[in-house]
Amino acid sequence: MKKLRTLSALALLAVVPACLDMDVENLNSPDAERALAEASDVEALLSTGYFRFWNGTQKNNPSMWLGVAANEITSSWGNFGMQDAGTQPRGSWDNSPTYTYRAANAVPWGQLYEAISNVTDGVTAINQGLRFVSEDGQDQTDRALAYARFVQGVSHGWLAMIFDQAIVFDETVNLEDGIPEPRPYQEVMEAAIGYLEEAAAIAGQSSFQFPGGDNSWINERPLSNTELAQWAHSYAARYLAAVARTPAERDAVDWNRVIFHLDRGVQDDMTSVEGDGSIWWWAFAERPDSWIRAAYDLVGPADESGAYEAWKATNPMDRNVFTIETSDQRIHAPGDPTAAGTYFRRMSGSPFQAARGNYFQSLYHQERFAYHRATAFRGEMPVFTRPEMDLLRAEAILQTQGAAGVAAAVELINNSRVGNGGMEPLPTTISLPEAFEQLKYEKLIEIAYTQGGLVFAERRGWGDLICGTPLHWPIPGAELEQLGLPNYTFGGDLGGAATPPGCMEN
Repeated sequence: MKKLRTLSALALLAVVPACLDMDVENLNSPDAERALAEASDVEALLSTGYFRFWNGTQKNNPSMWLGVAANEITSSWGNFGMQDAGTQPRGSWDNSPTYTYRAANAVPWGQLYEAISNVTDGVTAINQGLRFVSEDGQDQTDRALAYARFVQGVSHGWLAMIFDQAIVFDETVNLEDGIPEPRPYQEVMEAAIGYLEEAAAIAGQSSFQFPGGDNSWINERPLSNTELAQWAHSYAARYLAAVARTPAERDAVDWNRVIFHLDRGVQDDMTSVEGDGSIWWWAFAERPDSWIRAAYDLVGPADESGAYEAWKATNPMDRNVFTIETSDQRIHAPGDPTAAGTYFRRMSGSPFQAARGNYFQSLYHQERFAYHRATAFRGEMPVFTRPEMDLLRAEAILQTQGAAGVAAAVELINNSRVGNGGMEPLPTTISLPEAFEQLKYEKLIEIAYTQGGLVFAERRGWGDLICGTPLHWPIPGAELEQLGLPNYTFGGDLGGAATPPGCMEN
């Protein structure tokens, strides 16, 4: 059998030493220079794909930087580049290979290419005639191929969502010709959607089951072929919208294609993977209130007292913390602004240093996923929630139907507004702009803390990042050196930053 060379050839793309990010488990990579002739060896390699994807997208790096940059969370601590991400006025991303917090974008890049490389080795082996057969003699090759396409899709999709360009890599690439040229994010996303659609098609024509527990391919979770197809469709729907860099690009999304995938995607209230007792797997839920807080731009729009409007009108350096008064029971208990809501809790003070900017301060911390710490980092870690899918559909309706779609969109908005927030339903007669503003608030409250980078992508496409925030990351500086490409970056006064009117002034 021809030797599989993807891991060794792609070492240039995964130069993330363990010292960059202490929460990345240092697993020894399989020796890709030996021929993987045994199906069990190939399956062991291939089945790590989603683990690598999660490892590279949901932990401290990159979640903390992206969360602060998006005003989803706030923190003035230097760790993970959070202070740099949140400082106003916004500066550019430091893409130097020696930047202290370079792991923020180096970790996802390296881990995602490990995921892609591992499953691509599996596809190469299948194309060379290898078959996977269960102990009872059932051919499970389709299971392996569907999974490989799924991991190729989610990994390329995340790269396209957050990086300005990336390398499209699969079994069709001949590495003897060298590493392929990076492609613009739009082309990378189109490749990602193609992989996801192929994964769904293979799964839809097959019958198989992924094991749960220690032998799981999907982070402790068992999964059927039908469920894998639904996951692929839901990731496709999410990515098709989230790839937009500006409001103009968001408007230009193929919203009918989004609806197509939503119709075939997950329908459960929460679709999740399982924590296994590691504090690192879900950084948003793991970090205590002394590390991060909910940004006022996330929870503040719920305020009905005028305090948030006054806070926004104040010079950022002169801002003070305030107590939100709202009918949204996710923010606080009914009638008591100091009592915990179902998603957030008001703390007695803010832990951040005033000298770094009063705009970092917040009294609010997430309560919704407190069970993750309380159960020693076990329990559900959300991948998709029903409100995310409902509200993505609501946006698709508004984008495709305009004012004629307001009534249908409002019904979807009210699902979580009333069901989770305990608020009065919005009337179906509100204006199109008001419907869109209500949709944005509802979606941000519901997706906050669920998936690293998701709020960043949504705010970016809606034009709600702080002006000067990088629209995306460049290829990591160390990778550019290895690839022989010039260094570059985005943000601040440089190109590739959120600019008016597609941004918030402060």
